[in-house]
Amino acid sequence: MNCVNGTESLANIKCPVLTENETLNLFTEVILCEFLEIPSQKPDKEHITNTLKNFVVNNVEVIEVDLGDEVIRKKVVVSGTLNLGIEYSADEPEQQIHFANFNIPFQGVIGYRPCDPDTNRGLILDSDFPPDGFDIDNFNINLCLEHEQYHQLSPRDIKAVLVLLIWLEPKE
Repeated sequence: MNCVNGTESLANIKCPVLTENETLNLFTEVILCEFLEIPSQKPDKEHITNTLKNFVVNNVEVIEVDLGDEVIRKKVVVSGTLNLGIEYSADEPEQQIHFANFNIPFQGVIGYRPCDPDTNRGLILDSDFPPDGFDIDNFNINLCLEHEQYHQLSPRDIKAVLVLLIWLEPKE
């Protein structure tokens, strides 16, 4: 997998289970709503039997945000592709199993979101990460699929609704 900055795809692993005293402060959620069409060389679909998911992160960029008050704030932009494989039974008498592969791009903006209404509303301040400030190299980028739904629109068309959680976790 071509992942940058030690990114690990957790598409088939459960999302983080946090204890009462833990929170995710550097995260974003991305909703992917895609209309997928079974390729013309494949038979019509009766029903989905399995899905395979793999995330590939191909770019991580820290951008600076200037609100005009001489304090530089940051956000992290993560972009990549979800490689989604759909295994399905054919709508034919012998119902053979077939496989279709789809590449779905995603992009999310990660900011700092502690549970405090007086925060900087999703902007990362160096002062929030003493003593040296925020450095993306001090974090692992994690992804997981929080929710997935597949709707058969026709024998050839599927609507995929996927909720992707992307979060930063301090390296140890």
